[in-house]
Amino acid sequence: MDLNLQGQQVTEQSFDYTVSFGTSGGFELRIENDYTLRTSHGVLRFSPEPSNADSDDLQSLAEQVISKASIENDGTLIVRFASGSELRAHPSRIYEAWTVAGPGGMKVVCMPGGELATWKANKT
Repeated sequence: MDLNLQGQQVTEQSFDYTVSFGTSGGFELRIENDYTLRTSHGVLRFSPEPSNADSDDLQSLAEQVISKASIENDGTLIVRFASGSELRAHPSRIYEAWTVAGPGGMKVVCMPGGELATWKANKT
């Protein structure tokens, strides 16, 4: 499933016991499970926690442009950046792993096991 975020820029980052990114188009991507980031330095593995704010590789995503954001059939969220970096958030067997929320109430939540709960944007 394509999330249609291509061309949007990361405008906000937050690191607590989740990692979240805000975009120029009013979307928020929130990851609450283990995730990976592939960069020119290799593949880095993270668990959502405040210390991730110390990662130069994660910090480098600030102000980057998203080239594609999609969801695979197993519930894996993939966000590719124009720089070539790729973030992957995998589903959890027992927790909601990630959420993408957008304007008008649009929301996709990765439920336990990778099943997706989706809400379409309200038409005005």
